Amino acid sequence: MLPLIIKRIAYALVIIAGIAFVVSAMTKLVPGDPVDVMAAGNPGMTEADKARLRTQLGLDRPMLDQYVSYLGNALRGDLGTSLRQRVPAAQLILERLPATAELTLWSMVLALSVATPIGIVTALRRDSPIDTAGTVVAVVGVSTPSFLLGVLLILLFSVQLGWLPASGYKGSVIAAIPKAIVDGRFDLLWQKVRYFLLPSVSLAFGLMAVNARLIRSAMIETIRQDYVQFARAKGVPPRTVVLKHAFRNAIIPVITMVGLQLGNLLSGAIVAETVFAWPGIGRLSVQAITTRDYPLVQATVLITAVLFVGMNLIIDLLYQIIDPRMRHG
Repeated sequence: MLPLIIKRIAYALVIIAGIAFVVSAMTKLVPGDPVDVMAAGNPGMTEADKARLRTQLGLDRPMLDQYVSYLGNALRGDLGTSLRQRVPAAQLILERLPATAELTLWSMVLALSVATPIGIVTALRRDSPIDTAGTVVAVVGVSTPSFLLGVLLILLFSVQLGWLPASGYKGSVIAAIPKAIVDGRFDLLWQKVRYFLLPSVSLAFGLMAVNARLIRSAMIETIRQDYVQFARAKGVPPRTVVLKHAFRNAIIPVITMVGLQLGNLLSGAIVAETVFAWPGIGRLSVQAITTRDYPLVQATVLITAVLFVGMNLIIDLLYQIIDPRMRHG
Protein backbone atom coordinates (compact mmCIF):
# COMPACT_ATOMS: atom_id res chain seq x y z
CA MET A 1 0.00 0.00 0.00
CA LEU A 2 2.84 2.40 0.84
CA PRO A 3 4.44 2.18 -2.65
CA LEU A 4 1.03 2.94 -4.16
CA ILE A 5 0.59 6.00 -1.93
CA ILE A 6 4.06 7.28 -2.85
CA LYS A 7 3.34 6.73 -6.54
CA ARG A 8 0.02 8.59 -6.40
CA ILE A 9 1.56 11.49 -4.47
CA ALA A 10 4.38 11.72 -7.02
CA TYR A 11 1.83 11.92 -9.84
CA ALA A 12 -0.05 14.66 -7.99
CA LEU A 13 3.15 16.68 -7.47
CA VAL A 14 3.99 16.44 -11.19
CA ILE A 15 0.50 17.66 -12.09
CA ILE A 16 0.73 20.56 -9.63
CA ALA A 17 4.15 21.51 -11.03
CA GLY A 18 2.66 21.58 -14.51
CA ILE A 19 -0.23 23.71 -13.30
CA ALA A 20 2.23 26.11 -11.67
CA PHE A 21 3.98 26.47 -15.04
CA VAL A 22 0.71 27.31 -16.77
CA VAL A 23 -0.18 29.79 -14.03
CA SER A 24 3.21 31.48 -14.26
CA ALA A 25 2.77 31.82 -18.02
CA MET A 26 -0.73 33.31 -17.77
CA THR A 27 0.50 36.86 -18.07
CA LYS A 28 2.22 35.93 -21.33
CA LEU A 29 -1.09 34.68 -22.74
CA VAL A 30 -2.92 37.95 -22.10
CA PRO A 31 -3.23 39.94 -25.37
CA GLY A 32 -0.88 42.88 -25.28
CA ASP A 33 1.15 44.00 -22.29
CA PRO A 34 -0.59 43.14 -19.00
CA VAL A 35 0.88 46.25 -17.42
CA ASP A 36 -0.73 48.41 -20.11
CA VAL A 37 -4.03 46.65 -19.41
CA MET A 38 -3.69 47.44 -15.70
CA ALA A 39 -2.68 51.02 -16.44
CA ALA A 40 -5.81 51.52 -18.57
CA GLY A 41 -7.86 51.68 -15.38
CA ASN A 42 -5.37 54.02 -13.69
CA PRO A 43 -4.68 57.08 -15.86
CA GLY A 44 -2.29 58.49 -13.25
CA MET A 45 0.23 55.70 -13.76
CA THR A 46 3.48 57.00 -15.30
CA GLU A 47 5.97 55.13 -17.48
CA ALA A 48 8.24 54.79 -14.44
CA ASP A 49 5.37 53.23 -12.52
CA LYS A 50 4.77 50.83 -15.40
CA ALA A 51 8.42 49.82 -15.49
CA ARG A 52 8.45 49.29 -11.72
CA LEU A 53 5.27 47.19 -11.90
CA ARG A 54 6.68 45.19 -14.79
CA THR A 55 9.78 44.42 -12.71
CA GLN A 56 7.63 43.60 -9.68
CA LEU A 57 5.65 41.07 -11.71
CA GLY A 58 8.80 39.64 -13.26
CA LEU A 59 7.60 40.33 -16.78
CA ASP A 60 11.05 41.53 -17.84
CA ARG A 61 12.58 38.11 -17.22
CA PRO A 62 12.53 34.94 -19.41
CA MET A 63 9.52 32.67 -18.95
CA LEU A 64 11.60 29.84 -17.46
CA ASP A 65 13.04 32.20 -14.85
CA GLN A 66 9.55 33.41 -14.06
CA TYR A 67 8.39 29.82 -13.59
CA VAL A 68 11.26 28.85 -11.29
CA SER A 69 10.80 32.02 -9.25
CA TYR A 70 7.02 31.58 -9.02
CA LEU A 71 7.33 27.91 -8.04
CA GLY A 72 9.93 28.69 -5.37
CA ASN A 73 7.81 31.47 -3.92
CA ALA A 74 4.68 29.29 -4.02
CA LEU A 75 6.47 26.53 -2.08
CA ARG A 76 7.22 29.10 0.62
CA GLY A 77 3.57 30.20 0.67
CA ASP A 78 4.19 33.43 -1.24
CA LEU A 79 1.63 33.67 -4.03
CA GLY A 80 2.25 37.32 -4.75
CA THR A 81 0.54 40.50 -3.62
CA SER A 82 -2.83 41.76 -4.77
CA LEU A 83 -2.39 44.85 -6.91
CA ARG A 84 -5.74 46.30 -5.87
CA GLN A 85 -5.88 45.45 -2.18
CA ARG A 86 -2.12 45.59 -1.48
CA VAL A 87 -2.17 42.49 0.74
CA PRO A 88 -0.73 39.00 0.12
CA ALA A 89 -2.89 36.94 -2.21
CA ALA A 90 -2.52 33.89 0.04
CA GLN A 91 -4.03 35.84 2.93
CA LEU A 92 -7.07 36.83 0.87
CA ILE A 93 -7.61 33.23 -0.22
CA LEU A 94 -7.27 31.83 3.30
CA GLU A 95 -9.85 34.34 4.50
CA ARG A 96 -12.35 33.21 1.84
CA LEU A 97 -11.62 29.47 1.80
CA PRO A 98 -13.59 28.50 4.97
CA ALA A 99 -16.81 29.95 3.54
CA THR A 100 -16.38 27.98 0.31
CA ALA A 101 -15.40 24.80 2.17
CA GLU A 102 -18.46 24.88 4.42
CA LEU A 103 -20.80 25.66 1.54
CA THR A 104 -19.27 22.70 -0.28
CA LEU A 105 -19.78 20.44 2.73
CA TRP A 106 -23.45 21.28 3.28
CA SER A 107 -24.22 21.14 -0.45
CA MET A 108 -22.72 17.66 -0.73
CA VAL A 109 -24.40 16.43 2.46
CA LEU A 110 -27.75 17.69 1.21
CA ALA A 111 -27.23 16.18 -2.25
CA LEU A 112 -26.24 12.74 -0.93
CA SER A 113 -28.96 12.73 1.72
CA VAL A 114 -31.60 13.09 -0.98
CA ALA A 115 -29.87 11.16 -3.78
CA THR A 116 -29.19 7.99 -1.77
CA PRO A 117 -32.80 7.07 -0.91
CA ILE A 118 -34.01 8.14 -4.36
CA GLY A 119 -31.35 6.01 -6.06
CA ILE A 120 -32.10 2.95 -3.93
CA VAL A 121 -35.89 3.16 -4.19
CA THR A 122 -35.92 3.77 -7.96
CA ALA A 123 -33.56 0.81 -8.44
CA LEU A 124 -35.76 -1.50 -6.38
CA ARG A 125 -38.93 -0.19 -8.08
CA ARG A 126 -37.57 -0.22 -11.61
CA ASP A 127 -40.02 0.77 -14.39
CA SER A 128 -42.64 1.75 -11.81
CA PRO A 129 -44.26 5.20 -11.45
CA ILE A 130 -41.75 5.91 -8.66
CA ASP A 131 -38.90 5.20 -11.06
CA THR A 132 -40.48 7.45 -13.69
CA ALA A 133 -40.85 10.26 -11.17
CA GLY A 134 -37.23 9.83 -10.15
CA THR A 135 -36.16 10.02 -13.79
CA VAL A 136 -38.12 13.24 -14.29
CA VAL A 137 -36.53 14.81 -11.20
CA ALA A 138 -33.08 13.74 -12.39
CA VAL A 139 -33.58 15.20 -15.87
CA VAL A 140 -34.83 18.49 -14.42
CA GLY A 141 -31.92 18.59 -11.98
CA VAL A 142 -29.29 17.98 -14.64
CA SER A 143 -30.91 20.44 -17.06
CA THR A 144 -31.33 23.35 -14.62
CA PRO A 145 -28.25 25.58 -14.25
CA SER A 146 -27.37 26.37 -10.65
CA PHE A 147 -27.42 30.12 -11.30
CA LEU A 148 -30.94 29.95 -12.77
CA LEU A 149 -32.17 27.87 -9.85
CA GLY A 150 -30.50 30.32 -7.48
CA VAL A 151 -32.28 33.28 -9.03
CA LEU A 152 -35.63 31.46 -8.92
CA LEU A 153 -35.10 30.56 -5.26
CA ILE A 154 -34.28 34.18 -4.45
CA LEU A 155 -37.42 35.40 -6.23
CA LEU A 156 -39.60 32.90 -4.39
CA PHE A 157 -38.22 32.64 -0.87
CA SER A 158 -36.63 36.08 -0.52
CA VAL A 159 -38.64 38.47 -2.67
CA GLN A 160 -42.12 36.93 -2.64
CA LEU A 161 -42.26 35.12 0.71
CA GLY A 162 -39.51 36.95 2.60
CA TRP A 163 -38.52 33.79 4.49
CA LEU A 164 -34.81 33.64 3.69
CA PRO A 165 -32.09 36.21 2.92
CA ALA A 166 -31.14 36.67 -0.71
CA SER A 167 -27.42 37.03 -0.05
CA GLY A 168 -24.78 37.34 2.61
CA TYR A 169 -22.91 35.20 5.12
CA LYS A 170 -23.20 35.29 8.90
CA GLY A 171 -20.45 32.90 9.93
CA SER A 172 -19.85 29.17 10.22
CA VAL A 173 -22.71 26.84 11.10
CA ILE A 174 -20.29 24.13 12.23
CA ALA A 175 -18.71 26.49 14.73
CA ALA A 176 -22.13 27.56 15.99
CA ILE A 177 -23.50 24.04 16.60
CA PRO A 178 -21.59 23.31 19.86
CA LYS A 179 -22.47 26.72 21.29
CA ALA A 180 -26.13 26.23 20.37
CA ILE A 181 -26.19 22.83 22.10
CA VAL A 182 -24.44 24.05 25.26
CA ASP A 183 -26.31 27.36 25.62
CA GLY A 184 -29.57 26.23 24.07
CA ARG A 185 -29.49 29.20 21.68
CA PHE A 186 -30.85 27.46 18.62
CA ASP A 187 -32.28 30.74 17.43
CA LEU A 188 -28.71 32.01 16.87
CA LEU A 189 -27.89 28.79 15.00
CA TRP A 190 -30.91 29.34 12.75
CA GLN A 191 -29.70 32.86 11.96
CA LYS A 192 -26.59 31.31 10.43
CA VAL A 193 -28.29 28.30 8.83
CA ARG A 194 -30.80 30.44 6.94
CA TYR A 195 -27.98 32.06 4.94
CA PHE A 196 -26.76 28.63 3.81
CA LEU A 197 -30.09 27.24 2.65
CA LEU A 198 -30.57 28.90 -0.73
CA PRO A 199 -26.99 28.61 -2.03
CA SER A 200 -26.72 25.03 -0.74
CA VAL A 201 -29.94 23.98 -2.44
CA SER A 202 -28.97 25.66 -5.72
CA LEU A 203 -25.67 23.74 -5.76
CA ALA A 204 -27.04 20.47 -4.39
CA PHE A 205 -29.95 20.07 -6.81
CA GLY A 206 -27.82 19.20 -9.83
CA LEU A 207 -25.49 17.01 -7.75
CA MET A 208 -28.49 15.20 -6.30
CA ALA A 209 -29.82 14.37 -9.75
CA VAL A 210 -26.49 13.02 -11.01
CA ASN A 211 -25.80 10.97 -7.89
CA ALA A 212 -29.32 9.58 -7.74
CA ARG A 213 -29.06 8.23 -11.29
CA LEU A 214 -25.57 6.89 -10.63
CA ILE A 215 -26.68 5.11 -7.45
CA ARG A 216 -29.70 3.71 -9.29
CA SER A 217 -27.56 2.30 -12.11
CA ALA A 218 -25.02 0.83 -9.70
CA MET A 219 -27.75 -0.72 -7.55
CA ILE A 220 -29.50 -2.31 -10.55
CA GLU A 221 -26.24 -3.87 -11.65
CA THR A 222 -25.34 -5.02 -8.14
CA ILE A 223 -28.67 -6.64 -7.20
CA ARG A 224 -28.29 -8.90 -10.25
CA GLN A 225 -25.03 -10.36 -8.96
CA ASP A 226 -24.91 -13.96 -7.80
CA TYR A 227 -23.88 -13.15 -4.22
CA VAL A 228 -26.96 -10.94 -3.78
CA GLN A 229 -29.24 -13.64 -5.16
CA PHE A 230 -27.55 -16.19 -2.91
CA ALA A 231 -28.12 -13.97 0.13
CA ARG A 232 -31.80 -13.75 -0.74
CA ALA A 233 -31.97 -17.51 -1.22
CA LYS A 234 -30.52 -18.04 2.27
CA GLY A 235 -33.39 -16.04 3.73
CA VAL A 236 -31.40 -12.95 4.65
CA PRO A 237 -33.82 -10.11 5.52
CA PRO A 238 -34.50 -7.82 2.52
CA ARG A 239 -33.20 -4.73 4.33
CA THR A 240 -29.89 -6.46 5.06
CA VAL A 241 -29.61 -7.63 1.47
CA VAL A 242 -30.17 -4.14 0.14
CA LEU A 243 -28.04 -2.14 2.57
CA LYS A 244 -25.24 -4.54 3.49
CA HIS A 245 -24.77 -6.64 0.37
CA ALA A 246 -26.03 -4.50 -2.51
CA PHE A 247 -25.64 -0.85 -1.52
CA ARG A 248 -22.24 -1.36 0.13
CA ASN A 249 -20.78 -2.52 -3.19
CA ALA A 250 -22.85 -0.21 -5.38
CA ILE A 251 -21.51 2.87 -3.57
CA ILE A 252 -17.94 2.22 -4.78
CA PRO A 253 -18.26 3.88 -8.24
CA VAL A 254 -20.22 6.72 -6.64
CA ILE A 255 -17.18 7.64 -4.56
CA THR A 256 -15.23 8.60 -7.67
CA MET A 257 -17.99 10.90 -8.87
CA VAL A 258 -18.37 12.47 -5.42
CA GLY A 259 -14.63 13.14 -5.38
CA LEU A 260 -14.82 15.01 -8.68
CA GLN A 261 -17.86 16.95 -7.47
CA LEU A 262 -16.16 17.90 -4.21
CA GLY A 263 -13.12 19.06 -6.14
CA ASN A 264 -15.29 21.25 -8.34
CA LEU A 265 -17.19 22.71 -5.40
CA LEU A 266 -14.08 23.30 -3.31
CA SER A 267 -12.50 25.01 -6.27
CA GLY A 268 -15.17 27.64 -5.84
CA ALA A 269 -18.74 27.55 -7.09
CA ILE A 270 -18.10 30.73 -9.01
CA VAL A 271 -21.56 31.35 -10.41
CA ALA A 272 -23.47 30.45 -7.25
CA GLU A 273 -21.16 32.52 -5.05
CA THR A 274 -21.62 35.47 -7.39
CA VAL A 275 -25.43 35.13 -7.41
CA PHE A 276 -25.66 34.95 -3.61
CA ALA A 277 -22.78 37.37 -2.89
CA TRP A 278 -21.08 34.55 -1.00
CA PRO A 279 -17.62 35.55 0.31
CA GLY A 280 -15.77 32.52 -1.08
CA ILE A 281 -12.82 31.97 -3.37
CA GLY A 282 -15.12 31.68 -6.38
CA ARG A 283 -16.40 35.22 -5.96
CA LEU A 284 -12.88 36.38 -5.11
CA SER A 285 -11.61 35.06 -8.44
CA VAL A 286 -14.41 36.87 -10.30
CA GLN A 287 -13.53 40.11 -8.56
CA ALA A 288 -9.85 39.60 -9.39
CA ILE A 289 -10.64 39.03 -13.06
CA THR A 290 -12.93 42.05 -13.37
CA THR A 291 -10.33 44.31 -11.73
CA ARG A 292 -7.44 42.77 -13.71
CA ASP A 293 -5.64 41.84 -10.50
CA TYR A 294 -3.33 39.34 -12.20
CA PRO A 295 -1.32 38.16 -9.15
CA LEU A 296 -4.58 37.39 -7.36
CA VAL A 297 -5.98 35.64 -10.44
CA GLN A 298 -2.85 33.49 -10.65
CA ALA A 299 -3.09 32.64 -6.95
CA THR A 300 -6.77 31.65 -7.10
CA VAL A 301 -6.18 29.47 -10.18
CA LEU A 302 -3.24 27.71 -8.52
CA ILE A 303 -5.07 27.12 -5.22
CA THR A 304 -8.14 25.92 -7.13
CA ALA A 305 -6.03 23.40 -9.05
CA VAL A 306 -4.24 22.21 -5.91
CA LEU A 307 -7.57 21.68 -4.13
CA PHE A 308 -8.94 19.73 -7.06
CA VAL A 309 -5.85 17.54 -7.41
CA GLY A 310 -5.64 17.01 -3.65
CA MET A 311 -9.27 15.96 -3.39
CA ASN A 312 -8.91 13.49 -6.24
CA LEU A 313 -5.74 12.10 -4.64
CA ILE A 314 -7.63 11.47 -1.40
CA ILE A 315 -10.52 9.80 -3.24
CA ASP A 316 -8.09 7.68 -5.25
CA LEU A 317 -6.41 6.40 -2.08
CA LEU A 318 -9.78 5.91 -0.39
CA TYR A 319 -10.89 3.86 -3.38
CA GLN A 320 -7.96 1.52 -2.83
CA ILE A 321 -8.98 1.02 0.80
CA ILE A 322 -12.68 0.43 0.13
CA ASP A 323 -12.28 -1.91 -2.85
CA PRO A 324 -9.75 -4.71 -2.16
CA ARG A 325 -9.79 -5.66 -5.85
CA MET A 326 -7.93 -2.44 -6.63
CA ARG A 327 -5.13 -3.35 -4.25
CA HIS A 328 -4.74 -6.89 -5.53
CA GLY A 329 -5.47 -6.26 -9.20
